[in-house]
Amino acid sequence: MTDKSLHKKRPAPNSLDEIQETLSPLIAKPAATEIFLDLDGTLAPIMPRPDDVTIPPEVSRLIRQLSHAYLAVTVVSGRPATGAKRIVSNAELAYIGNHGFETLLPGHAVVVCEEAKPYIPAIRELIDYCRHSEEMVESGIWLEDKTATMSFHFRRAHNPEQAIAFIREKFFPKIEALGLAVTEGRKVIEVRPPVPVNKGVAVGQLLDRLDCKQAIYIGDDTTDVDALRELRKRQRRKDHLMIGVGVISEEMPKEIARYSDLLVERISGVEQVLQLLAGEEP
Repeated sequence: MTDKSLHKKRPAPNSLDEIQETLSPLIAKPAATEIFLDLDGTLAPIMPRPDDVTIPPEVSRLIRQLSHAYLAVTVVSGRPATGAKRIVSNAELAYIGNHGFETLLPGHAVVVCEEAKPYIPAIRELIDYCRHSEEMVESGIWLEDKTATMSFHFRRAHNPEQAIAFIREKFFPKIEALGLAVTEGRKVIEVRPPVPVNKGVAVGQLLDRLDCKQAIYIGDDTTDVDALRELRKRQRRKDHLMIGVGVISEEMPKEIARYSDLLVERISGVEQVLQLLAGEEP
C-alpha cells in the first residue's frame, strides 16, 4: 500500500454511546451472533517483527469470555491459521488464515481451499527464487513463507519506498511469469494464488455453514475490506444484522471507513467493543 491510499485526514471514532446503541441488538442475542476478529493491528499492535506480536492479557480474557457466550468467535488473519492460533492461544476458537485460503476449526486440522492447491508449487518456486537474492536482505525486506501464500515485509526497511520499488522491479516479473496474484497492505506485499478467495469469501462460507444471520467483523487493513464488504452485502438480506467495525490508525486505508458501520481508535477502542459485547462497562 502506498501513501496515496491513505487518508489525508483521519476520520473521528464513534462515541461510546453510538457504539453501544449499534451493538445492542447483537448483545441481546449472543447465541445467534458470530464475532469475527482480525489479528494484527486489531487484537494486537503491529510490530516491526511479526514474530514479536502478542495480544494484551485483557483482550485475551475478553475473547475467552465471548467464546463461551456467543455462537462463535473466529480470528481472521493473513498469517497461517496455525500461527494465528499460536498467538491467540485459544483452542476453542475458529481460525481463518492466509487471508481466507486456510480454515482451522476447533478439534480439526488445517484445511487449505482446493482452488489454491494447484498454485502451491509456484509459491514454492517463487520463495526459492527470492531467497537467493542477497539484495533483498540488505534492503531490510523480510520474506514470510505461508505455504499457500507468501509475503514481503518491509516495515523494518530503512527506506520503505525504495524497498517497494526494489520488490516491484526484482520480483514482480517472476510473480507474473508464475501466474500469481499480488495485493498490498500495511508495509507488506502479499503474493497469492490468482483465485477468487479472500477474507470476505471465507467469512461468508462460515456464516453459511452456521446458518448465521447476525455477525460483527472488526478489522483495520486492506484485506479486511473484503470481509466488511461481505457483511455490508448480507446486511441487505431480510432478517440479517451485520455490523462492520473499522480500526483507525495512521496507515488505515480509506476503504475501511467506507465499508464500516462503526469506527474505533486503535486497540483500546477494540477492547471497548469487546467489553460491551461481553456485557461489561468500558
